[in-house]
Parts: sequence; C-alpha cells; structure tokens
Amino acid sequence: MPTQYSNHRDTPLRRFNTFWWGLAYFGLFGLVSVVVYSVTDKGQDVDAIRAEGRMDVRKEVDAAQSAMLTSKEAEGGTQQVAPETIFDEMGRKIKAAPKASDQFVPGTESHTKAMEALSEKAGGGPGFDLYTAKTCATCHGADGNTPISPAYPKLGGQTSEYLLAQMLDFHAGKRTNGQSAVMKPMMDMVNEQERKAIADWLAGMDKPAVTLADDAGKALFLAKGCIACHGMDADSPIMPVYPRLSGQNVQYMIDQMKAIKDGTRSNGQSAAMKGIMAGVSDDEIKILAEWLAGKK
Repeated sequence: MPTQYSNHRDTPLRRFNTFWWGLAYFGLFGLVSVVVYSVTDKGQDVDAIRAEGRMDVRKEVDAAQSAMLTSKEAEGGTQQVAPETIFDEMGRKIKAAPKASDQFVPGTESHTKAMEALSEKAGGGPGFDLYTAKTCATCHGADGNTPISPAYPKLGGQTSEYLLAQMLDFHAGKRTNGQSAVMKPMMDMVNEQERKAIADWLAGMDKPAVTLADDAGKALFLAKGCIACHGMDADSPIMPVYPRLSGQNVQYMIDQMKAIKDGTRSNGQSAAMKGIMAGVSDDEIKILAEWLAGKK
C-alpha cells in the first residue's frame, strides 16, 4: 500500500526545533518570575517578626527604666541617679500616703481602743460582746454605723423592734434580697435571746446626725406620702417595726426602694410600700435617697 505523506511526520529537524522552542519558553517564564519576585513584598518570616517584636519591647523597657532613673532638675536638665535613691524616694512616698483605717483589724491598738470606747456606751455588755463575737462589725462597723460598703445599711440608732424583725426574716428566709445570702447563715448562728441583745445594743447607739434640706427631695417625700409612716423628719416612724430613714446610706436606700418596687424584697411591711413605690420613678428614688441621707 502506498505510504500517505504527513506534515506531522517525526524528523530530526522537527525534534531540534521543538527542543529550542521549549527551552525559550522556560527561560522566558524564569525571567518573568524573577521580575515579579523582585518587585513583590516578600514579607517576613515568623522568626524575623518575633525578633522585631522583642526589640520593640526592649526599647520600651529601656525607655521606662531610663525615665525611672532620671530626676528633673530645676533648670530643666536631667541627672542620672542611683537606683537605690529612687527606691528610697518611693518608700518615703508610700509611708507618707494615707493609710486605710485599721479599726476593724483585731489586735491593733486602734481596734482595741474603739472596742473599749463602744463597750461603755448605752446598751453595752452582752449585746456589744455578741455583736463583736458574731463578727457583725466586719460588715457594719464597730459602731454599727460605718459599714464597709455603701450598699450595706447603718444599724446604730435603729429601733430594736425593726432590727429584730429583719434578723428574724433573714433567719426564716423571708427576706431574700440584697445580702440575704450572707445574712441568713449569720442569723442561723444567733438564737432569739442573742438577737434581742444585739438589737438592743444597736438601738442604744448614736444615730447618724444629718440635716435634711428644704428642697426637691423634701417635696417628693411629702408628695409621695412617705411622711405618713416615717414621720416628717423621716426619723419618727408611726410603728416601731418601721425603719428610721434619715442618715442612711444612699446606695442602700436606692437598692431597697427598687427591690420593694419590683417585688424582690417582700418581707415585713413591703406589701404596703410596694403600692407607694409603684408611683415613684427611678430618678425620684435617687432624689429621695440623697435627701434622706442628708447629701447636699
């Protein structure tokens, strides 16, 4: 059979041309890759980035240390001083800084003196001893009127009946708002006779003396009918189981009024108070609390 001629026949010349064209394409690709690589931001590897970060931190530390060891002169210049000089100066500042009262730290001289002075006040004796032994002073203060938090109440000068009612409600689980989770186990360790002794001692303590201003707070106190139960001066309730309000902590009163309003506090006379508080806004609650506390 005759052999058909084909343009795709394999010949040495065709192989030669194919090899050089492939080599040319490969060289062109390599050249383009080199150009692209040279103009592209190649970034940094992880070690380089970390090294740079460490250097930045080192610079910041060096700058901070230099600032500590440098004291300003009156002329505006600087003078390097020894580290011990700086530490001595810091020590003097710390010693000169106001110190927190150690009144509630047993064993200190001020604590001992405070306890001796308070034991001689009205209602002392067993009531004072129990108040101290049951660690009531830890939260409410040695005199019952210096609580460690503005959200805790001042107890000194309250009526014994009101204090007893609240302690009993904490013990029985009827008062569940605020710090009741702390107060209930505390009251579980105090029997009926001990509660009365503590309440009587607190009732005999001096009540915070404040001056109630003739301002918007007083107007609200009258308008909302608070005077009907707590008295014109907020210090003469119509029943001994009602609290005296004047001089009480602002935050504590705000918390209690809101708790009565939303039903979180439902013990004692809260049912009667809930109806009153329904017509008192949060802004008015704040105004009332600040007025009752004697805050200017």
